[in-house]
Amino acid sequence: MAEALLGIVLDNLIPFVQTEFAAFFGIKEKAEEMSRTLELIKAVLDDAEQKQWSNRPLKVWLQHLKDAMYVLDDILDQLPTESSQLGCLSSLNPKNVMHRRELGQKLNEIIGRLDRIAQARTNFDLKQGVRERPSEVVEWRQTSSTITVPQVYGRDEDKGRVVEFLLSPSPSSEFLSVYPVVGLGGLGKTTLVQLVYNDPEVGTNFDLKIWVCVSEDFTIKSILRSILEAVKKDKSEVMDLQVMEEKVKELLQSKKYLLVLDDVWKRSQEMELGLTQDKWDKLRSVLSCGSKGSSILVSTRDKHVATIMETCQAHHLDRLSDDDCWSLFKLRAFGADKEERAELVAIGKEIVKKCRGSPLAALALGGVMQSRSTEKEWLEVQKSEVWSLPDENDIMRVLRLSYSCLSPTLKQCFAFCAIFPKDTEIVKQELIYLWMGNGFISSRPNLEVEEVGHMVWNELYQKSLFQDVRSDDFSGKIYFKMHDLVHDLAQSISGQECICLEEQNLNDSLRNFHHILFHRIGYKQFKERAFEKAESLRTLYPLNSYPFPFSSRLIPTNHSLRVLCISRKIPSFGTLTCLRYLKLYRLDIKSLPASICNLRRLEILKLELLLRLRRLPKHLTRMQNLLHLIIDRCESLCEMCPDIHKLCELRMLSAYIVNSEKGHSLAELRDLNLGGELNIKGLEKVQSISEAEDANLKDKQDLQNLSLSWSRSNGKSKSVVGAEEVLEALQPHSTLKLLTIQDYEGLQWPTWMQNNSATYNLVFLRLVSRGKCGHLPPVGKLPFLKKLFVSGMDDVQYIEEDESYDGVEAMPFPSLEELNVSNLPNMERLMKRETTHMFPSLSKLYIYKCRKLQLPCLPHVKHLTVWGCSNEQLKSISNLNALNQLHLWDSDQVSCFPEGMMSNMTSLATLEINSFRELKELPSDITKLTALSDLTISDCGKLECLPEQGWEGLSSLRKLSIYYCKSLGSLPDGVRHLTSLQSLTIGGCPMLKERCKQGTGEDWHNIAHVLHVILW
Repeated sequence: MAEALLGIVLDNLIPFVQTEFAAFFGIKEKAEEMSRTLELIKAVLDDAEQKQWSNRPLKVWLQHLKDAMYVLDDILDQLPTESSQLGCLSSLNPKNVMHRRELGQKLNEIIGRLDRIAQARTNFDLKQGVRERPSEVVEWRQTSSTITVPQVYGRDEDKGRVVEFLLSPSPSSEFLSVYPVVGLGGLGKTTLVQLVYNDPEVGTNFDLKIWVCVSEDFTIKSILRSILEAVKKDKSEVMDLQVMEEKVKELLQSKKYLLVLDDVWKRSQEMELGLTQDKWDKLRSVLSCGSKGSSILVSTRDKHVATIMETCQAHHLDRLSDDDCWSLFKLRAFGADKEERAELVAIGKEIVKKCRGSPLAALALGGVMQSRSTEKEWLEVQKSEVWSLPDENDIMRVLRLSYSCLSPTLKQCFAFCAIFPKDTEIVKQELIYLWMGNGFISSRPNLEVEEVGHMVWNELYQKSLFQDVRSDDFSGKIYFKMHDLVHDLAQSISGQECICLEEQNLNDSLRNFHHILFHRIGYKQFKERAFEKAESLRTLYPLNSYPFPFSSRLIPTNHSLRVLCISRKIPSFGTLTCLRYLKLYRLDIKSLPASICNLRRLEILKLELLLRLRRLPKHLTRMQNLLHLIIDRCESLCEMCPDIHKLCELRMLSAYIVNSEKGHSLAELRDLNLGGELNIKGLEKVQSISEAEDANLKDKQDLQNLSLSWSRSNGKSKSVVGAEEVLEALQPHSTLKLLTIQDYEGLQWPTWMQNNSATYNLVFLRLVSRGKCGHLPPVGKLPFLKKLFVSGMDDVQYIEEDESYDGVEAMPFPSLEELNVSNLPNMERLMKRETTHMFPSLSKLYIYKCRKLQLPCLPHVKHLTVWGCSNEQLKSISNLNALNQLHLWDSDQVSCFPEGMMSNMTSLATLEINSFRELKELPSDITKLTALSDLTISDCGKLECLPEQGWEGLSSLRKLSIYYCKSLGSLPDGVRHLTSLQSLTIGGCPMLKERCKQGTGEDWHNIAHVLHVILW
């Protein structure tokens, strides 16, 4: 890591020596002397990096060197390298004279400091020279960008035993079963639990599955928050413990759930927030609200954790056999194309023995060998000194070897990841931004800096230093994690460079840290001037957009900061001139301060949730180094900066607002090489077809996500150019993955949508018109389309009008998984000509105010939501026999359900009937839904009774909720046959509430067996 820092400094120092500034102020000789000193240090760095693990004083020396490198880099960052800058600094202005004096003094101090460090190197008997390494760029170019999940070997029997436990009936004495999986770090406990968690049989056995990474933070509040976030799929708002407990009970009540608590640690002197018996007893009391058969899987290294939590004997995970380790090793070492030469196989099998049965070690070692092809290189690894390191376990030795074989750039990028808490899901793109902001990566010949970042990430993934990768097709984001042992490695390497500040370590000294991440702490918890003594502080960053604890007394006044993410209050940018990454979040401002334009080195500017922001600064184009301008959820923004084409280095512009004023036209985008996301608004203000053509979207092949929108004019002003002509001219490149067209007023769709020339690769398409389009483009022929949203077209009758589909090979919508149709009052069918093989992948269907729509047989749809139901539409729902969830909302027409509508829904588990204001009775066949576990009836004011007979058929019903059915006077006697019912909630039903009161209510005898009865 020191080698990478020194390389960055030398790259900046050598050009400085050649500048007029160095000669003008008489420090050229000093700078040259400093350069020679650094070269002497560089010569022994490779040996020092190898020996530091067994030599504590040497590790301290390296840390002193890194600290000095940070300071020197700060100084060089403030020195002018161009003649235009020299003029300002050479003037006799008192401020410039003072600045020159300060810089000169700092240079003298750092030269003396480096001389002492260079002299101290002689104490360690370090050898000069650098080990041979594959060329960085060559190695990266050989790395595949495809994300592959390593195959699992040797765990079939383990998986079978855990699955068998989960599928077996619970003993009558156990309401909540807890099954620990115990094993050493790196043996694959998490992988085993993931295999079980994703097993189809396990999935069908539980109503709800929840995964929580616990790690070292076993606090009731954090676990409950994680449960809420996992179920709701979004970040939980701040709330006190009691509120969280009630919300979790509400979510889990009467559900048969599977909860995974991954990587649990027992409390100790080093692990203050670990598990205790008292904590577990309190948490278990909250979690015991589920249905009988609910289970908790726990993975842990600690047998004491298993003893505290288990309700049955723990499953102990053994080491893999050498044969299974070899299978994993060769997956990475040889891959699909590399020849398994006999001499390498023999050496490889000896190397694999050093893995001691750890799959993590086998994959990491395989990653090390991937770029080595000669017998000599394989023998070097087999005989490496790393294997004899004292005080190291076998797996950590392997990981250190994997790290030692990385290039300096890869080492620095990896070590920086220590800034994240353990078990954090990291966003790949955001990590690359942080690498860019800190200068860890830079552009190469024919490679943009961001491309280099992706290659670095891919290489670290191939080395098994990153894992648990998942991608989101619709956002394009990639998420990943680090194994906790790999995180331990990163922390041991970064030392006092990176820290994640949490409540438990707030009192630590921050003087020597260069990168600080905040995790769930507030600004009031900080001491006055908390960062004032921090030398060369580079990063201040909150995790997951938690508000940065900003106040004027916290932001350091030195010039070292490269990465800053803040909310609450806008800072003064005067002393932050070295910033490369700036994120402003949830600020209550209408405009940005003009001083932000003086951040000339800024590369990444993110503006998020600035809800009152109206305009960008006029002189934003002074930021000539700006690469990414990301504007997210700034809903009031109506004006960009003029002449945005001057930001010629810009690679990402997430939002652009067209205006008729000079410098705000679409032509500004013509020469910008934009990628990622682009949201163009205000298309009604385009002045000519040529202006739209000048946007040159057709040549922007790196664009992944494009949104084109018109503003609602309400007839006040008329567009100069018709929407059809504008959209025709805005043809994107065929590599586009996500397309949104919002508030389109045209009668026809453009040629490039009719012939699919630009839409062929779409995975997401959203089309919102203003009622004028009578048909859709041929979306059924898009082979990769997974999600389709169509809204607001009064005359559309079909989603797909093409009648040419015939046979399996020409099946329409081959990949579509989710369909959302809204406000299509005349739509009659999904397809004009319905076929047997249509929608083979469709699993989710949302219908909103499409009352004429008749549904065909859709054998794979599992989730259906309908708003604004008609009788005819309800009849057609009977064609969906595979439904698992059915939500019916809002009808003023339906007084009774069609006969036999639900008779074939043998898989239906969740049924919700809401706001059927004329409904007088439920369908009689509702009692035949043998798989139904959750039934909700709400806001059916005229519903007078429930079915009298057949309740014993609802053998799986565990949760029954009835709200605001004021005419419902009683529960039928058959309710007493609901033997599986665990929860009954009745709210806003005064007559029913009175009859169900415990002990005194006339219907109490029918529900006395229910575990949880809630009346309000």
